[in-house]
Amino acid sequence: MALAFEFELDGTVHTVTILARRPRLTLAIDGLPSEVSEHLADDGALTLSVDGHLHQVTRISEAGRVHLHLDGRTHAVGYADAISAAQREAGGDDCLRAEMPGVVVAVHHAGEAEVAAGDVLLVIESMKMQLNIVAHRAGRVAELHVAINQSFDKGAALVTLHPDEN
Repeated sequence: MALAFEFELDGTVHTVTILARRPRLTLAIDGLPSEVSEHLADDGALTLSVDGHLHQVTRISEAGRVHLHLDGRTHAVGYADAISAAQREAGGDDCLRAEMPGVVVAVHHAGEAEVAAGDVLLVIESMKMQLNIVAHRAGRVAELHVAINQSFDKGAALVTLHPDEN
């Protein structure tokens, strides 16, 4: 049984199916098979090979999105794994954590502020990119764990939400 994922790229939903992991990773993207490999250099540069064509890639992850700079264009790819999505829908996972180290650039909601799903809570800077940390559902800010200009490590608590009680 093949493992399949859906993701959103530039507003369009695509399906990626893992056809084989060995001897080479083979993916079907919207039904079209491709052999894919990546090489991470010591300096952090990522080279992606798709069917033998090499691409220099920069990628940064943030709460359900991956930002890719590929061939002169930047793409935002949305994703959600099934376990995390189910936990969020059930009201769990109220603490938003840093997926990478960085520094807080701006705070948009603090101290019991009511927020809607998708509201920008913080802006962080990581790897010279500014990224929005957004509310994954409606609720209230229970605790802001960081302040403007404060640095944090990967996995650090950033914001905790209370469920919307309405």
